[in-house]
Amino acid sequence: MIKNIVVVSVLVSSYLFAMGSSINYDEQFNQVEQQEVNSNSIENELFGLRLDSFVFLEKNGKNVPVKKVKRGTKVVYINRVQNNNNTPKRNIIIKNPIPEGTEYVIGSAICQDGCTISYSTDGGRTLMQQQSNNMIYNYIEFYFPVIAPHKEIRMGFRAIVE
Repeated sequence: MIKNIVVVSVLVSSYLFAMGSSINYDEQFNQVEQQEVNSNSIENELFGLRLDSFVFLEKNGKNVPVKKVKRGTKVVYINRVQNNNNTPKRNIIIKNPIPEGTEYVIGSAICQDGCTISYSTDGGRTLMQQQSNNMIYNYIEFYFPVIAPHKEIRMGFRAIVE
């Protein structure tokens, strides 16, 4: 039985943001050539965990930090969680909605150190361990049974800007 599960959610600011004030992504893509992306950090001092989220563009086999992207661009979302305490952290769940305005690339989610990845088509209400090519996922959950003291672990996925 799992006890004391710690949940860390990726902040909304890791979503793709369009220039302008409208939140209608279809309308925004019709109005502008490029989209703006933001990275963010969350620190939970109570649990000694820090979560950083980054957005990259793959260029020549390397991840390049990105601020603006065009429709059809493939981006890489990377989360980094750090245990800043002297004690291991157990049952850590990183909840990661797929940013609006992007489509998750099937099979691209990865994580380190024995992590289990779950996928959802309904915002995390229903989770599944397997992916299917005929489904559109809007949420990923990364579960870590343990994160060692002072350990940094990375997880991520690819998405295409719609």
